[in-house]
Parts: sequence; C-alpha cells; structure tokens
Amino acid sequence: MIPAQVELPERSLRGLPVIAAAIVAAILPAFFLGSLSVEIRAEVGYGESAAGLVFAAFFAASAVVSSRMGRWVDRVGPKIGLSTALAGTCLVNLAIALGARNLAALIALSAIAGIANATAQLGANVYIARNLPIHRQGIGFAVKQSAMPGAALIAGILLPSVALTLGWRWVFAIGSALGIAALIAVRVRVEPDPQSAPNRAHTVQRDTQRAPIGALVMMAVAAAFSTAAAITLGGFFVESTINSGVSPATAGYAFALGSLISILVRLLVGGYADRQPGNLLGVVAVMILIGSCTSLIFVAQTPTAHFIGLPLAFGAGWAWPGLFNLSVIRASPAFPGRATGITQTGVYVGGAVGPVLFGFTAEHWSYSAAWVLAAVMGVCAAAAVTLGQRLLVSSASRNGNNLEAVDRTHEVGS
Repeated sequence: MIPAQVELPERSLRGLPVIAAAIVAAILPAFFLGSLSVEIRAEVGYGESAAGLVFAAFFAASAVVSSRMGRWVDRVGPKIGLSTALAGTCLVNLAIALGARNLAALIALSAIAGIANATAQLGANVYIARNLPIHRQGIGFAVKQSAMPGAALIAGILLPSVALTLGWRWVFAIGSALGIAALIAVRVRVEPDPQSAPNRAHTVQRDTQRAPIGALVMMAVAAAFSTAAAITLGGFFVESTINSGVSPATAGYAFALGSLISILVRLLVGGYADRQPGNLLGVVAVMILIGSCTSLIFVAQTPTAHFIGLPLAFGAGWAWPGLFNLSVIRASPAFPGRATGITQTGVYVGGAVGPVLFGFTAEHWSYSAAWVLAAVMGVCAAAAVTLGQRLLVSSASRNGNNLEAVDRTHEVGS
C-alpha cells in the first residue's frame, strides 16, 4: 500500500506528447540503421547478413537489460529513466555521425542505443500506468507505441531528403538534435514521480512477489515471435522494395506511408481499448495473424505486390504493441516497469533474432523465402499470444482480490 504521506499527482494526458517525443528520439537509431542500410553498407563495406547483425545488436542489448531496467525505473520513476535514456541516445547518434568507420563500431554503438531505448520504453510505460487516467491508458499506449512508426516515418522522409543529398551521417546528426530537444522537454514538462520515493521501493518489492511471472514469461515468448515477424517491416521493407525494382526514394516514401497507416490504426485500436475492460490479447492475436498472412504477398517480389501488401502489413502486423502492453499493465498494475520489463525482453529477443534470420535467408536464398519465414513466425506468435492470454486469465482468477485492491489504490488522484 502507498503510504499516506505520499500524495499522488492528478492524472491527465498533459505529459503524453512529451512521452511520445521521447520514444521517437530513443528508437530513431534503430530505424536509421535499418532504412539507411544500403547507403551505410556501401560506405562501410559489409553484406546483408552483417546488416542484420547491426540491427540485431540494438535489440539484443535491450533484451539483456530490460528486466533489470524495469525494476530500476519502477524505483526511480519515469522522469529520471527517460532523461538518462535520452542522454545516451544523443551521444550514440553523434558518435555514429562523426566516428563510425567500421562494422565493429556500428555494432557497439547500436548496442548502446538499444540499452537507451529499453530504458526509455520502460520509463514511458511506468509514466502511462501511474500518470494517465485508468480509462485513457488505451489511447496513452496507442500514442506511445505510435511514436515508433512515427520514428520510422521520420526515417523514411529523411532517406530521400537528406541521406541521398547530404549523406547518411547527417541523418544521425539530425537524430542527435531531436534527442536533445526531447531531453529538454522531459526535464521541463515531466513532473517528478512521488511513487519513486524510497518507501515506494518496498511497495514494488512486495508487489513483485505477487506478479504472474509464469504468464508474463509466456507473454514474453509470444512477444518474441510476434516482434521477429513484425520487425522485418522496419528493417527490411525498404531493401525488399528496392530489390523488387523500385527506386530508393520511392521505397523510402512507401515506408513512410506504411508507418503513417500503422499510426492511424494504433490510435483507433487504442480508443477502442479504452471502452473495453480486461485484456484484449485475442484482438492482438488476430492482428498478428493478419500481418503474417500479408507477408506472403511480398513473396511475389514485384513493385505491385509491395504496394498492395503495404497497408495490411503495416496496419495489422505492425499495429498490435500498444494493445499488448495495455493488456500486460492491466494484469499487473502495481509493477508496470517490472511486468513490461519481462515482456519487453521477448520483444527485444525477437527484434534481435528476426533481422539475423531474415537477412541470412534473403542473402543466401531470396527475399521471397525470407517473407515466408516471417509469415511462419507470425503464425507461431498468434498461437503463443492465445496461450499467454489463457495463463494471464488463470493467474488473475487466482489473485483477483489482490489485483482489485491494487486497482483501487492506483485510482487515487485519477
């Protein structure tokens, strides 16, 4: 129970735009490394499999630190977590812009960016769980998760407008400037979290003992499969489209359009979620399944196939994370950082393994074979989400009284 002397802030949506900006800045290095892969490889000199390693390093590092960082952010609060993450992101972008001259340096800097991203994601999750009204957390997670395709949208726009004119290093310099702006906004606009006081640490420790660990681990497995399938869009859609005969500039704009579609769908689904109680993992499973089936359209490796499949792939296969995180938070409201730290580990494992498998398959067989692999991973993900949902429901039934008490506690100040 939160001690009486700790006064919870009034819950509102005021800080949500700043949180979204912070997530955009933190995830930008990953999308820059993916969308600018052709240009970076041409200068630094490595193949498609190595490109997958660079992209995977970002998510592998995130996976290693996610669970521990979840506990840390629960303790120190979202303001400190987000500020630390954005400072790291700014330095990494600047280092890539000025000094990344070989593959090893790119892999190392990508890993550091991944650690910063994991911290920012968890900081945003904790902020939404503690600072947004209960009945608006669906749209809150929709906005937060829309920041990621928002970053992809920025990457897609900067590809033809900056990378192909001034050079790809200038894109990372712009990313560093955006990170500084987001850091200043967090420091100015995000209030310190009363629940990060020392007495909150004891509450988190007691609540974590009641966490549905088995169910959360299964959800992490589901997240790994679903992310491995979806991340191919962020990392390889541009290259696959170019491989089908489309110019790099057109491929970049197509990627930006797909990102915009994903944002719109996430917001619509988030608004729907706020009107529905409980977890909505069944909807998540359907979205992932639609996205995986759509990957089969890209097997044709023609410009027409890529443009036809684009709205469904980005609108369903890349639009589920907000609903997923909301369902996890609803099942674990007292420890949002710890709970999403566990499930985000699966997201990052999938993000690390997916690009390597996809890149290896594309380089040694074909992009068509790689898209078949993505479809298979999506089907496995939908099945795993369904199983994870059953485990969460079973765990909630066993601990219903505790969760209801936590919900009442967290509604104070809303």
